Amino acid sequence: MIQIQTDAAFRKRDEKASAGIIFIKDKVQHPYATILDKCTDNHEAEFMALLFGLKTVQAELSKTEMLEIQSDSKLLVSSMQKRYAKHYQEYVDEILAMLPNPELTFFVWVKDSNNRGPHDLALRALKKD
Repeated sequence: MIQIQTDAAFRKRDEKASAGIIFIKDKVQHPYATILDKCTDNHEAEFMALLFGLKTVQAELSKTEMLEIQSDSKLLVSSMQKRYAKHYQEYVDEILAMLPNPELTFFVWVKDSNNRGPHDLALRALKKD
């Protein structure tokens, strides 16, 4: 199974956002972080963070292997499970289009305290900007 752990950081005063991703394949972790394009809120940043993660590791994904995506964003996880988001549908559609096999992809909500790796990566990226 392949795992993507994702989180975003959002700074409201200047609408800057960043993403932190930990990609795990064959028990090896690969950390990634980036500054995101301008966001309007933290929810949008969470969707953009997952898109960044999928784009970054696209070549490593397989149509035959299960993919677990973890996030501490209840809105992101719920939207992806339902394949619908009232205000972020364009992100849901783009994410679904990037999945190698949506039927073998599982979205899992995790507590903030269990998502420290991607969280810390996102915060460090935001502080550098």
